[in-house]
Amino acid sequence: MTPKQEEALREYLREAVVPLIEDVLVKKLGQAMTFAKEELIQPKREWRGLTEDERDTILRSESSIFEMTEAILKAKNT
Repeated sequence: MTPKQEEALREYLREAVVPLIEDVLVKKLGQAMTFAKEELIQPKREWRGLTEDERDTILRSESSIFEMTEAILKAKNT
């Protein structure tokens, strides 16, 4: 390959191939960010509080009100 042909090939790569590679990389990065957003980050869940029946159960319980409340809320929100 002559130096002129080599330079022409390098120029072609700079003008045609490199932008294509950059486009693919940008697209893949966007896909990875979308995946991370949708699949890896836990969505915020709505807090679930106590029902009237659960409140009554806690008030009638011989256990500590705090222990019963914490146990019920932990079960509902995990």
